[in-house]
Amino acid sequence: MSTNAPGCSPMRHTLEKKDTVSSRGITSIQISQSHKDEAMRDVKDYLEKDVPGIVDMAAPYEEAYQIAACRVADTIIRELEAQLVAAGAVDSKISSPVVASPEAQFEGSAYSSDNYLAQLCLLCTNKPNTSEASLCWHFMSLIRFVACRIQESALTVSDMVNSNVKPRRLVLPTVQMDFKCRDAKESERIDFGILSAPIDTVVDDCYSANGADSRTRNIAAKSNPGYADMLLVVEAKQSMSTANLESARAQLFRYTRNIYQRQHNRRLLWGMVICGTYVQVYIFTPSHASASPSMDITTSEGRRLFIQLLTNWSYCEEHRLGYDPTINYLDELQCWEIQVPIEDSDNNGSTTVSEPRVQTFYSNTILVNANRLFGRHTRCFAAVAEKPTVDRPITSMAPSVNIKDSWPEADKFLSDDTRDEIRQLRKIRSCLESNAELTNMYPVIEAGGRVHIQHSSHSDWALDYVQCRPSKNLDELSQPSPVRVHKRVATSPVGRPLNKLKSVYELIIVMADAMRCHGTIVDECGILHRDISMNNVLFTEENGEVKGLLIDFDCAFDLSSPDNIPRTERTGTLPFMSVGNLEGSPVPRTALDDWESAIYILCWYGVFGLNSKTAPDNPVSHPEIHRWIEGAVDQMAMAKRGHLHSQDNLRDITKEFCQKMNPRLAEGSLLSNLVHSLRYFLIDDLEDEASKGAKMPVPGESGVTNMFANLKLFERIVNADNSNVASESALDPFAVRAQKATDIVPKLMEVLGSCSKAVKVYLAELA
Repeated sequence: MSTNAPGCSPMRHTLEKKDTVSSRGITSIQISQSHKDEAMRDVKDYLEKDVPGIVDMAAPYEEAYQIAACRVADTIIRELEAQLVAAGAVDSKISSPVVASPEAQFEGSAYSSDNYLAQLCLLCTNKPNTSEASLCWHFMSLIRFVACRIQESALTVSDMVNSNVKPRRLVLPTVQMDFKCRDAKESERIDFGILSAPIDTVVDDCYSANGADSRTRNIAAKSNPGYADMLLVVEAKQSMSTANLESARAQLFRYTRNIYQRQHNRRLLWGMVICGTYVQVYIFTPSHASASPSMDITTSEGRRLFIQLLTNWSYCEEHRLGYDPTINYLDELQCWEIQVPIEDSDNNGSTTVSEPRVQTFYSNTILVNANRLFGRHTRCFAAVAEKPTVDRPITSMAPSVNIKDSWPEADKFLSDDTRDEIRQLRKIRSCLESNAELTNMYPVIEAGGRVHIQHSSHSDWALDYVQCRPSKNLDELSQPSPVRVHKRVATSPVGRPLNKLKSVYELIIVMADAMRCHGTIVDECGILHRDISMNNVLFTEENGEVKGLLIDFDCAFDLSSPDNIPRTERTGTLPFMSVGNLEGSPVPRTALDDWESAIYILCWYGVFGLNSKTAPDNPVSHPEIHRWIEGAVDQMAMAKRGHLHSQDNLRDITKEFCQKMNPRLAEGSLLSNLVHSLRYFLIDDLEDEASKGAKMPVPGESGVTNMFANLKLFERIVNADNSNVASESALDPFAVRAQKATDIVPKLMEVLGSCSKAVKVYLAELA
């Protein structure tokens, strides 16, 4: 199963109990397997191997800390080499491993000072058939040994350049090995983790059953650490082989994505793979992952690089570890403090500024987590502008803005970034601010811009971006931008997800509002959304009435700049992408692509329900609609072409609509009728036979309810007869219809709008 594709956003799953069918008709085992498959694809598509200088990427930015880290690492290396030589573990002349003496044999699994040297000797002798568990203990001992020596240096050695230069933290292994993280949603077990601890941590207490763990205030983190606590994950295999290395990499990629989900202020991530005595360190950016050449711990050079890496991690700035200095958690107020740029400035074409202007917001509600290793890494927070206090906690305050933090593909220089979402939002606000009918139906920008970070206390603020390494599977015609730029924007109002709606009636109202707003933005602002999905249509509620809210213009483009409109780019969210988007078709993107996506949303909720209250009573698998998320993107496109091809084919989907989402009418059912009517005007209504998508007879059997008798447009489904129509294989009907988009869209809006009005009357009568 493939729930992701290059250039596409995945559907966000909710895990249920093992072997049960979830509210999306997918078992937890299937989801787990999809994550394994995704990890293997990511290793293939996004990993750069044997990249030199990875250890230096962890080095402190400030020169004084660089000098201190190098000096302390050299001291530790010399001490370790001397101890290994004295113990007979390495030859003093060639510094290579020798057979360990009996005294150096590994006896126990508990950490103790007496065991340090024995375990380090065993690690450096490369003893054959060492178990994976013993191998992990050896490496954990080495990491702890380095941490203890760094701590001693902080207490006993003053820096010759600056006596205030001390290590910023200790880097320590978890107590546990081969364990399930407390916040894991799946059954995976990591080999061990590495944590960041305060420099004054009592190291021995961390590994004592009775000692207080001063690394964290969370008691559970000692007995059962979670991804929320991890600096990085370590995956180990007993020996080095191609198969073991590939397996360890896939596991590392799979587990590391969970850190992004649990730590909302991580920009970048680190990881580590151990195969026998070989170590590779990994750094993950939103664009790609880089792996260091193997460090062989049985050689003095391998030990030197590994110890330098651990020392760099102890001395470097927080942002070098991947933490975002513009998002901080305030323990005393139990909320996030988030800085949002007030505006963008070209700064004469430079990527640095003296000091960015920001507005500070506060949040304790995460609406969207980053859910992949690579891509836009979109996170959303519901936030307030006023700083909470102890007396007025954030839990007593109503969120006023939605903060979106993401890494879209962009041009490094603002003046060249013609597809910037923040620019689009400012244009939309300017065009629509006097349109009272659309109030609270589109995001109004309150603040937003590119994120800058300060590498040191004395430096300018630099643009936060990473160089792009696009997936090898991207369409060859696609021209992705060279960088991913860190952006953040605050908008109002704060919407609620569609799964909080109470009924199909409310869903129809919300979708009609969203698509009406979509059409106005196309007509008056010249901006095409291009990512209509269940995550990007929200709703607000006032006086008991719901209203649709269209958000997320990350994929939008400005129709007034035809030279910048991509034709073959794949953008959108599975399983709601249009056929043209899935195929990377050269057919121009129009509003019809987004209307096609709207039909898929109605179908998806029709089958699976909005939530547990509207879901089928006896959930079963739905193979037809699963074809929209299974296999390669061309297979998904083929499935959708088939389902849209005729009313009969679409009934393979609509016949699966659950009763709670598809109330019976005098003739037919509400949601089925609506979907088939929308399909008719999208596919079959034009007189030009080449534009019709049908290749087989299309009987019109659905009727129109008396309750909705004013919806005469439903009659088109009944009277349509395209049994003698066959599309020419050389002419894509989607291309023909794209040329007539301005004629088709008003009819689609009339269908959905009329149904929405009738539903409102019906709900008013019920009330």
